[in-house]
Amino acid sequence: MAIDSNRKGPIVTRGHTKVGRVVSDRAKKTVIVEMDTLEFFPKYKRYARSKSRIPAHNPDSISAKLGDIVEIAECRKISKTKAWIVTKIISRAEGAVVLEKKGAKAREEESEWLKKSEVKRDELPKKEVVE
Repeated sequence: MAIDSNRKGPIVTRGHTKVGRVVSDRAKKTVIVEMDTLEFFPKYKRYARSKSRIPAHNPDSISAKLGDIVEIAECRKISKTKAWIVTKIISRAEGAVVLEKKGAKAREEESEWLKKSEVKRDELPKKEVVE
């Protein structure tokens, strides 16, 4: 399958395809797609959760955003870290995307996100504190 990109020619996909959620869209034409997995260990009769974060090329024709659920496919190496490409958006993010991180870094990311969405903190609904 060939996907049009604004480069020298179409990018041909091959091999595996995966479905995941876009957790970062900060870089130009690159998104970080996160997939959750559940693995069973027979020796301990327990399940272990893990997640995989894959950088993928985000063509202008698709332009996936933060929170979207996308399908990615393997392709040739595009850069040092990118060997996957977003092929289609399965579902768009609805409403505000809430970051799961806590601390100073999360506040910085939230402020950047608010700048992107052109919403100021003063306009957000305030939580009432009951004492």
